[in-house]
Amino acid sequence: MMADYLYRNSDALPTTLNQDCSRLYYHGDGELVSLVLTPDVLDELIRDAPHYPTSKTWSVQDQKKALSTAVTESSVSIDRVLIPAPSTTRFMHEDLSLAEYLSDWWAEPDAPQSLPDPIHVKAYARVGLMGNPSDGFYGKTMSLLIANFWAEVTLLPHHTSHINIMSNPVADPRNFSTLESLAAICTEDGYDHGDRLLLACAKVFYSYCKNNNVQIDTRRGFRAMFDTNVPRQVGLAGSSAIVTAFWKAMLKFYGVADAIPIEQQASLVLSVEQDELGIAAGLQDRVIQAYGGLVYMDFDREFVEKHNYGKYQSLDISLVPPLFLAYVAHPEDSGKVHSTVKQRFLKNDPDVIQAMKNFASFTDQARDALERKDHHTFAQLMTANFEQRRKTYGDAVVGATNLRMVELARQHRCVAKFPGSGGAIVGMWDGDDQASRADDLLKLRHALEKEGYVYVDIIPKEQQV
Repeated sequence: MMADYLYRNSDALPTTLNQDCSRLYYHGDGELVSLVLTPDVLDELIRDAPHYPTSKTWSVQDQKKALSTAVTESSVSIDRVLIPAPSTTRFMHEDLSLAEYLSDWWAEPDAPQSLPDPIHVKAYARVGLMGNPSDGFYGKTMSLLIANFWAEVTLLPHHTSHINIMSNPVADPRNFSTLESLAAICTEDGYDHGDRLLLACAKVFYSYCKNNNVQIDTRRGFRAMFDTNVPRQVGLAGSSAIVTAFWKAMLKFYGVADAIPIEQQASLVLSVEQDELGIAAGLQDRVIQAYGGLVYMDFDREFVEKHNYGKYQSLDISLVPPLFLAYVAHPEDSGKVHSTVKQRFLKNDPDVIQAMKNFASFTDQARDALERKDHHTFAQLMTANFEQRRKTYGDAVVGATNLRMVELARQHRCVAKFPGSGGAIVGMWDGDDQASRADDLLKLRHALEKEGYVYVDIIPKEQQV
C-alpha cells in the first residue's frame, strides 16, 4: 500500500509531513480532506481495521468512506482539524465532467482570472552590406535584415510574480543520450548557452525601467523560452537576435513599447552583451534588428558619446540587388574576430584609423550607388570593403575557409564580403551578360556545396518600425 510505503520509509517521508502527532483534516460536513499518520498510529490502524473483500472494485469515494470509518472506529488517538470548506470543493468530485468544470469554475469569486495570450516575438538575422566592422570604431555601416533566419521568444504570462527562464532542449540541450553526444555538441556549439542572454536582458530591462521612471508592474510574472534557426558562429547576429526578441517581448508584456525610444533600445540591447556578458560587439546588429529593412548608420564619435546611439536612416529595400549568402556548415569557435585591431585603434594606430575612415567612405558611396540603382558600383564597393578588411586584419584572422568562399564567388562572376564577424559571405552576381546570371549562380552553388558550404538566396525582411 502506498501509504504504508510513505510512512514506513523515512527517506521517502516528506518533511512537511514529518510531525509528532497524527491528524485528520476534514470539512464541516464531515468530509475527509487529508490524513497524516505517524508510523506507530499507522501500524495500529492497520491492525484494527476490518477486513475488506478484495474482489470489490473500489472507487475513490468508497476508499475515502472506508478510511473514515476505520479511523472513527479505531481506538487510536488522532487529532481532528476542521478546515473551512471552499465552495470549489465540489469540483474535486470524481464524476464532474470537463464541461461542468469549465462552465462553473471560472465563475468562482476566488478562482484565477483568464491569462493573457502568449506573446511570440521574432527577431531576424542580418547581413552587413557595407562598412562593417567599423560600427565598433565610430564608422559608418549599411545593414540588411533577412527573413531566412530568426530567433523567436515565447513569453507565457502567469498569475504570480515568478520569472522562469526555460532552457531550449534543441538550441541549448541539458540532456544527452551519451557522453559521446555531449562531447560532440560541445565541440560544435561551445558552452555559451542562450539562457544567459535572457537573464542578462531581463536584468538590463529592469534596471533601465527602474532608473528612468518607466513604470512596470513587477507583480506580473512569466515563463520565457526561445528557439532559433540562425546558424551559429558565422556572423549573422544570432545572439543579438535572441536578446532583441526577448527585449521586444518584455516591452509588449509590460506595455512600455512607447516609453523607450527605438534608437535607445538598440544601445540597451548592446549593453546586454557588451556590459553584462563581456561579449565584443557593435551597434550595427542591434540597430538593424530594432528597425528592420535596410538601414544606413553613422556612428559619429561626438554624436554617439553625447546621445549613446548613432544617426540612423532607413532606406528602401527595393534598392538592394539580388543577394546570396554562403556559410560554413560546421564552424569552429573562432574566438574574437577583431583580434588586436581594437587595441591598435585605441592607441591611434594611423593604419587602423585610416581603415575605419575608408569603411565609412565605402558606406557613403554604397548608399549613393543604390539610390542611383548602380548595382555594378555597389558590387565593386563590396569587393573594396572585403579587401580593406583583409588588409587590416590579415589572412590569419580572416581564415582560409572564409577566403575560399570569396575565391569561389569570384570564379563565377560574383563579388562577396563578410556579412559579420566571419564564417559567412554575402555576395551578388556582377557579370556582363544577364543571360548567364542564373547559370553562374547555379554553378557557384554547386561549387560551394561540394566543398561543404551552405548556399541560400537572401530574402530581405521589411522594416520593423
